[in-house]
Amino acid sequence: MNFNSYIFLPSIDALQEFKVVTGVYSAEFGRELGQVSVTTKSGTNAYHGAVWEFLRDNKLDALPYAFAGSVPTSAPFKWNQFGFTLGGPVQIPKVINGKDKLFFMANYEGFRLRNQRQTLYSVPSVAMRSGNFSELSATIRDPLTNAPFAGNIIPAARLNPVSRALLDYYPLPNQPTSSLANNYLAVNQNRTDKDQFTSRVDFVQNAKSSWYGRYSWTHESAFTGGLRLNGSIVATRAQQAVIDNARILTPTLVNELRVGYNRFFNHAGGELNNVLDATTQVGIRLPTQVPPDAWGLPEIGIAGFSGFGDDSNSPFINRNENWQFIDNVSWTRGSHFVKFGAELRLDHYNQDGNQFARGSAGFNNNIATGYGFADFMLGYLGTWSDASGLAVARLRAFSQAYYISDTWKVRPKVTITAGLRYEFTPPWTDVAGRQIVAYIPLNTPQPQVADLSLHPVLVRTGTGDFYEDAGIRFSPDIQVARDGRLGDRLIQADYTNFAPRLGIAWSPTPRWVVRAGAGRFYVQDIGNIVFDKSRNLQGRLTVQSTTSNLISTWQDPFNFAGGNPCNTPAGVLCVVRPLVLTDNIDRKTPYVYQYETSVQRQLTNTTAVEVSYLGSQGHRLQRWINLANQPVPGTTPIASRSPFPEFGLFQGASNVGYSNYNSLGVKLTRRYASGLTILGSYTLSKSIDNGSGIRTLGTDPLNPQDSYCLSCERGLSVFDQRHRFVTSAVYDLPFGPGRKYLNQGALSKVIGGWKLTSIVTLASGFPLTIAAGEDTANIGNCCRPNRVPGVSPKLDHPTISQWFNTAAFSRAPNGTFGNSGRSVVIGPGIVNWDFSTSKDFHFTGQHYLQFRFEAFNFLNHPNWGDPNTTLSSVAFGRINSTRTDMRQLQFGLKLVF
Repeated sequence: MNFNSYIFLPSIDALQEFKVVTGVYSAEFGRELGQVSVTTKSGTNAYHGAVWEFLRDNKLDALPYAFAGSVPTSAPFKWNQFGFTLGGPVQIPKVINGKDKLFFMANYEGFRLRNQRQTLYSVPSVAMRSGNFSELSATIRDPLTNAPFAGNIIPAARLNPVSRALLDYYPLPNQPTSSLANNYLAVNQNRTDKDQFTSRVDFVQNAKSSWYGRYSWTHESAFTGGLRLNGSIVATRAQQAVIDNARILTPTLVNELRVGYNRFFNHAGGELNNVLDATTQVGIRLPTQVPPDAWGLPEIGIAGFSGFGDDSNSPFINRNENWQFIDNVSWTRGSHFVKFGAELRLDHYNQDGNQFARGSAGFNNNIATGYGFADFMLGYLGTWSDASGLAVARLRAFSQAYYISDTWKVRPKVTITAGLRYEFTPPWTDVAGRQIVAYIPLNTPQPQVADLSLHPVLVRTGTGDFYEDAGIRFSPDIQVARDGRLGDRLIQADYTNFAPRLGIAWSPTPRWVVRAGAGRFYVQDIGNIVFDKSRNLQGRLTVQSTTSNLISTWQDPFNFAGGNPCNTPAGVLCVVRPLVLTDNIDRKTPYVYQYETSVQRQLTNTTAVEVSYLGSQGHRLQRWINLANQPVPGTTPIASRSPFPEFGLFQGASNVGYSNYNSLGVKLTRRYASGLTILGSYTLSKSIDNGSGIRTLGTDPLNPQDSYCLSCERGLSVFDQRHRFVTSAVYDLPFGPGRKYLNQGALSKVIGGWKLTSIVTLASGFPLTIAAGEDTANIGNCCRPNRVPGVSPKLDHPTISQWFNTAAFSRAPNGTFGNSGRSVVIGPGIVNWDFSTSKDFHFTGQHYLQFRFEAFNFLNHPNWGDPNTTLSSVAFGRINSTRTDMRQLQFGLKLVF
């Protein structure tokens, strides 16, 4: 909900139909490029149901892949999936006889997962943790004198006590290697508990009117272990209800009315939230108290090593609601089937949370000693970012959509479908009144702008005190306004969202079908993106040290001892150069043109082949860019090179994205015949864009390297998969009663009734972008490295120790952008075969017990995870994980009655 994903999916046994709609579909549907249609089963006049349990256990599974060079022991793994369905007429003796009138269906499913996952990390050596860096060839310099430390050893008295306390959360190496790369093998404990229930009631009012209602709920809790006490916890609760009435008004006119409701709660945080304020415990001094919901450790990044501490992207708490009202009218007149209707939505999106609620520290190789971990041990922070509290958003939106579609059978062999959809989704309104955007009169790449009238103004909704209920103040140099100048929505509404659709189907002969279609599809905002504008009043202050300005330490990250640079009330954090999270105030709704054509040929009575082309072009797609204040690359302080030095980064959602996708597909379908069913497909595709999502995906960073050179971001989409082949087959073995062989006698009941199922997947890898791992351009968020001329990153024989040619990349000089592009390396592909066999043991009538044996990754083939793509990392180019599990076996029993 507001992340473009389903919130509830009933068990397979409770589904009547599950349909994924892609390509050019009817004007009845909108808001996104793809649609998922799920229809639950209804009860019947007879009682039917099923009870099942599926089990996986590590005692049956293959060992994890041994990346560290030693054979690992079997990691504990327990998977239990269980549930039931029951449906039939509603019968209460002497009260209700639901035969032919009133039916019910109930479904429950539970899921329990306990597993371990092994991950390799790069951590400092034992000697380095005590200040002894003699094993390094690099010289460790004393930042107070710029002279080398004797023997590359930092005196114990100089080690920062906070850093030493933090080492309790940073594990020691445990692998037999002298390398600093991949020298710690973590065995992470993970668990997932999920319960869900759905119930449906159908009522046949009369021959012209029928009703159904459904209510579903789900509870889920997932824990993912981390390096040490920095695991994540995600708790989810959701409810869903729908009432539907289909009514025949005349023999040619049918109306369907549907009312839906969703409620969704999600809490994403760390395992120390509400448990331990470790940040305060180790002695880090922050200007504002960390709320219990955000307790834990800061995020700590050290050049060349795996980071530790808690993820900076938590906590986030969502409490969302959605009401949906849909009315569809179907009208048949002659050769026309016309359908028209409306959809009204009322969305409530409530979110609390923030990034950097505990702070985030960075230690690179360019500040104090010349080595990031030595800086850490001395307590000199290269960068420090901190939010002053948790942000609050209470977003509301009332959306409308209207459509009409006409399916016209022009001739017996030709059908044309034409439709038009109109969508109006207004910008979200924050009833909490805490949203801020920046009004930007000027946005051009240049050094500082002298004319203050051309500087951005921070605008908050409503009127009155701009800082009402805020725990921060901005620099007095920043212009602020709360005078209602931009209204309650802050950005303009787009009233131009007309989406035409056109399709044609032609069947020149009974065995041939040709289809073609095109349409325009709008992609609506998600509330999570708009929430960011509420985070400005819990603003993030970032301090960046230089070799001549060692101002930031654990004991005083903001250098308050040097004096607060703003005139603010006592105890109020002053944000000197705030990060601004904003929008283009005149941005439009993103849209995509999608077009397709296909030719289908029936080869036999049971077999057909289809060749299809699908293409799309995305326009005005959203992505984050530095909207107004990107500095010119250089080595001087960032503020001196920024157009508006009173501000930091302007992270703004803007309509600057575009995409282009083309694919050729071949599909072979064999319906059930002689015990065999086959579905096979192959897709050759290519997707290009200048940013694959508003949020980070894969190795795509959140912002472009250079917001004034978006053409430099053009490259393969992070989800581009050049080749994908999937085939599934189901075969009933020809033995046993009713089969060709051994169809009589006791033996036939033992060896008969077996079914084999196979799914084979072969796919290319996904594109990867190489990151420098440091801000060489010195603009605050960057960068990619340089490409070495004439050296290809592709290796003829890649291995997990070097997946690509690392020599093809080099560090860009200080004060410059790297010239390497996006998506210049292709990651590992997928080779997977899932296999299963099952047998039905029949009792009487339709009662039977089904036994299933399933093998996932049957060949036990290691499908590698992506390699390390950070140039500054000691593990650059190496793979230390698998994308899929090694072979897992599953047993299942299902009683059907």
